[in-house]
Amino acid sequence: MKSTITALNRFFLFLLFLANTSFAQETGKVDYPELGISFHVPEGWVGNKVASGFAITSSTTEGVIMILTHDVHSIPDMEKEAKNGFKISKNTVLTPINGIEKIMDNAIAAIYTGTIDTKPAKALIVGMINPYGYGITILCAARANLFTEDLKKAGLIVTASVVFYNPKLPKVAVSLHEKSSELSETFNNCRLTFMESYGTSGGGYSNRTTIDLCGKGYFKHSSVSSVSMDIGGSSGYGGNNKQGAGTWRVLKIQNQSVLQLTFYNGEVYEYIITIDEEDKTYLNGERYFRTYKDAGKYSPQCD
Repeated sequence: MKSTITALNRFFLFLLFLANTSFAQETGKVDYPELGISFHVPEGWVGNKVASGFAITSSTTEGVIMILTHDVHSIPDMEKEAKNGFKISKNTVLTPINGIEKIMDNAIAAIYTGTIDTKPAKALIVGMINPYGYGITILCAARANLFTEDLKKAGLIVTASVVFYNPKLPKVAVSLHEKSSELSETFNNCRLTFMESYGTSGGGYSNRTTIDLCGKGYFKHSSVSSVSMDIGGSSGYGGNNKQGAGTWRVLKIQNQSVLQLTFYNGEVYEYIITIDEEDKTYLNGERYFRTYKDAGKYSPQCD
């Protein structure tokens, strides 16, 4: 899990691609029992699970609605972050134009303008607090001249449909959680790999994330993404004179087992861990493959 700013960083990689692409996979109610979060895809729209969250698009309305998780737990803290705007890079900056509005007891919203990848953009950003765990951010964004009331209305429909409830954890995950040392041992000197790809006649997207969890307490992290033609990709373990990109640990947060990655630059990633009865590993509901030192090129790079 990440703050809104960190989540936005991943979101913008998807934005320009998804705004012009439809993946008709899910409609109606979408449920994440491991997070205790459900919402509805608006009528006439379609949704698709992606690495950074859940994307909703329409064949008749420009732009994209993105549902992301965040780790902010109070309205004042969320308002402070929202008022400061979001500067992801020198080419991606969004600033609120009319202040922050409290639209529910647990939600705030504002309209933002600025640039995404140097291109003029406009967005409705809604932040919601979850009493049971991690909250969500709902982003409705498009190029500035294509942002419409229809996109805004669809985003507010999604917001009104959100339901938070106590997460439902698989029995195996609960068992491991009760013995955190066993779960830490499962991840010691282990590589976790997430992979996804999409392809259409208009282009394609691929993403690969690897996390090497080393027995000495440090981790290495690599994320390589490419979006057809004009977005490009980025990769790297991140590093300095210290080992790996930061330190890792398994801990308990609100009755859930969480893998926490603390980068040396201060950034923190948190993932809710579930392991099903078939010993498959999921981080925040997304499947990650576990491999160890005898897996050849898929082995973790631990000294």
